[in-house]
Amino acid sequence: MSMPLTGARVRLGLLGPLQVVRGDGPVAITAPKHRAVLAILAINAGRPVSAERLTEELWQGSEPAFARKTVQGYVWRLRKVVGDVLRTHAGSYELDGDAPETDAARFERLLEDGRRALRERRPERARASLEAALALWRGPALADVPATPVVRGHADRLEEARLLAVEAALEADIELGATAAALPRLRELTRAHPLRESLHALLMLGLYRSGRQAEALAVYGGLRATLVSEHGLEPTPAVRDLHRRILAADPTLTRAPLS
Repeated sequence: MSMPLTGARVRLGLLGPLQVVRGDGPVAITAPKHRAVLAILAINAGRPVSAERLTEELWQGSEPAFARKTVQGYVWRLRKVVGDVLRTHAGSYELDGDAPETDAARFERLLEDGRRALRERRPERARASLEAALALWRGPALADVPATPVVRGHADRLEEARLLAVEAALEADIELGATAAALPRLRELTRAHPLRESLHALLMLGLYRSGRQAEALAVYGGLRATLVSEHGLEPTPAVRDLHRRILAADPTLTRAPLS
């Protein structure tokens, strides 16, 4: 790791292996614990993180004798990469909340824009925002960062947001009439997430709008059987209502004009 370029803008990538981009190209951070410190500071951007908390995260009860001094060394080396956006306070460290820019922050803005556009019945806008959001991903979140408690929890949250984006994009496809493209992916996702009712509801709606009422009803039957057998629960009222409307061939379930 070398000294930062004067005035160079630094960008961090969390949506995949940890990525640091400075100026015109990436900067490698090869030491796993250096990556962990930078990831923890990025997750807490705008908030100071104490040296004690960093040592707990990095060694989880097995801290070496000079853990705090070791952390100071990690931060000193990281500051050579990211510059003065990494600040030292009394016994703590803080990454600027506005810079460096992270792909995760951009992803979350695009996801919110896409979901808001869906609520406003603007599926074209929703699809564009959600495609842009999903294009930011390069692999599993924080894939090459040691799985400290904070890193693991944040990675899980990002992966859940990624699934929300996929789900919302498929909803936009269905609203745009692109059910043939959406159905195979929905089948794949409902197999991977057999208890996620929102995905099953989208699959039911897509099948119904494709003229496959019996298949839509079978999806509901499979979901209900799984929920009852594994958790003793019925589907949510919203999913039960969708089932009732499909059973009755409710004409309002067909795609309505958006204008």
